[in-house]
Order: sequence, then structure tokens, then C-alpha cells
Amino acid sequence: MLRRYVSTALFTSSLMFGFLLLAPGPNTLRANGVGVIATVTAIDPRTGIATLATDGGEVFTIAKDSLWKVGTRLECERVADRTPAQLQYCLLWQ
Repeated sequence: MLRRYVSTALFTSSLMFGFLLLAPGPNTLRANGVGVIATVTAIDPRTGIATLATDGGEVFTIAKDSLWKVGTRLECERVADRTPAQLQYCLLWQ
């Protein structure tokens, strides 16, 4: 009976200690994505790469989606946790 209580207590404490190790600390890197509106300015039909210009004047290249045409407005997430910043998750903007 005592063995059962000790094993249960050890198992529970090891799980709790594991959860404490997974908690993010103050110095961990977090993605800092910001929603931006971008316009498709050029599409290379040979490679399938689209050039996007944001309203802030930044220019990015990203793989083209099948619905995109030159002049299409997109809502994207600008992620700046890498150098250089990049656009991700671009969807058609209404």
C-alpha cells in the first residue's frame, strides 16, 4: 500500500516538474507577427514567385498562390523574429 502512494507521488511530482521546465522564461524568443496589407506588384510565371509591396513600402518575395494576380490586395503576417523580416500566411483581402 505504501509503495502505491510513493509511486503515485513520484509520478505526479515528475509531471509537475516537467511542466515547470516547459514554461517560457523572460528571455525566450517569441514570434512578433504583425498584420499588414500588401499588393502583388509582379509575378514570375517561370518560377511561381510573387513580389509583394506593403503599404509601408517594404518589398517581399513569396511563393505565388493560384488566385493571385498583379494588383491583388493581400492580408499577410509580417514576422520580424528573423533577419530579414518576412511575410507569412497571406490571404486575399476584401
